[in-house]
Amino acid sequence: MVGFIKDPTGVAALYLGKKEGKELVYMGKVGTGWSRTVSSEIRKKLDPVVSSKAKLTRPIKKPKATWVEPTFYANIEYRDITSEGLLRASSFKGLTRK
Repeated sequence: MVGFIKDPTGVAALYLGKKEGKELVYMGKVGTGWSRTVSSEIRKKLDPVVSSKAKLTRPIKKPKATWVEPTFYANIEYRDITSEGLLRASSFKGLTRK
């Protein structure tokens, strides 16, 4: 996981990345699969690892993003991967520390 979009009490969406060799590439975002309580818990875990810039190998422009050190894995269920390499119909299932 490489970043998130804030909402007043938690997160509105998570930005996802994936290690490919030595590169960290953008995989899209997920904005569903959690309750308000879980959203707040995610935010409490991510706030201490906020970074001033994205850690992706090829940076992307996401004006609403709060970038983080990639210290957590987001467990994601998804339907498919697009031809651009992004997750399709993704849903959050959990967060674990690396």
